[in-house]
Amino acid sequence: MSRENTIYLDKTETPGQRLLYAIKDSEMTQRKFAELIGVSPNGLNQIVKGKNRLSRILALATEQITGVRAEWILNNENPMFLDPNSKIDPWDRIVLEFYRSNDMDLFERILRKIDQETSPFRNSIDPKKAWSKEQNDKYQALIDEAKDLVNYFIHLEAEDGQGPYRLGLMILHGGFPEIELVNSSAAYYTETGNNSYMERISEIRLELDDLINKPNTKGD
Repeated sequence: MSRENTIYLDKTETPGQRLLYAIKDSEMTQRKFAELIGVSPNGLNQIVKGKNRLSRILALATEQITGVRAEWILNNENPMFLDPNSKIDPWDRIVLEFYRSNDMDLFERILRKIDQETSPFRNSIDPKKAWSKEQNDKYQALIDEAKDLVNYFIHLEAEDGQGPYRLGLMILHGGFPEIELVNSSAAYYTETGNNSYMERISEIRLELDDLINKPNTKGD
């Protein structure tokens, strides 16, 4: 943030002032911003000065252009900025999480992530926390099945296998709500004939979560 914009941040008591901050933070002039949203420079200036009401539609348009949240502009409600990951496709977020690895590396990294999540239960010496032999065997069987399911897509032609491969990894990752998975680019390129595979991978992830959330209490 520049020194000039720090000064503007000190003057954000009104919606108009917060709108001006969003414009300045994006290094735009009011004239340029007015052109982008389709209002006259004078009309925008009247809003900035508080002489005309700042509408929610304008605040949402500002959010899209600048990344400064509409709720902050309208109501001074933090956080000021959008989460930079909130509009990124789930697959791209996985890539960012694992340091821009290629697809095959990501498979191994996600398996290591699951390994780390379950390690406190598989390797614990606390009998109230450690998994039983039955639970450990179930865990290994789930991982082996997940590997087989995901590996199936690796051997398909790229145009057929990439979508379900990526979707399967995102499900196995366990960090995305269903609505994001359904609307992801990977889901778009996954044929309906692969739905049964996706459903089974989802079940595996749920069974893994169930193991993690219900550690052994028998100590056997």
